[in-house]
Amino acid sequence: MRNLKLVIVLMVLLIPAALHAAFEVEGVLKADIGSPILDVTTNPAEDMVFILTPGAVLIYSADDQAVLDSIPVEKQFDHIAYQDPDRLVLTAVKPSRISIIRFSRIFDIDLSGRAVKGPRDAKVTLVVFDDYQ
Repeated sequence: MRNLKLVIVLMVLLIPAALHAAFEVEGVLKADIGSPILDVTTNPAEDMVFILTPGAVLIYSADDQAVLDSIPVEKQFDHIAYQDPDRLVLTAVKPSRISIIRFSRIFDIDLSGRAVKGPRDAKVTLVVFDDYQ
């Protein structure tokens, strides 16, 4: 009976430690937004975080830890959801409203030292990545 009590005491002491050791926690994003955060969603790749604030959706890069852009929206929206690779769904409770917005990510490409045909300040730049093997 004494051995059984000892086994029970050891189980009570060791099981919580074993359960706690099953998880590892790592902080991925810490940011001071500067305005109230109403809702948050991420893209499936989890490299962008969409933060809904009154009047704007902030697009935050989890990798760079910086705001990439801001999309102005109406102030009554209080929920956000990621729908597709290029769509966000915004909803409001009062007044009952929904809006789906489409966004496109634009990448800056450094052309310094590269062969260029046409004006360097053109509004559109086509870049071809070829492998001449």
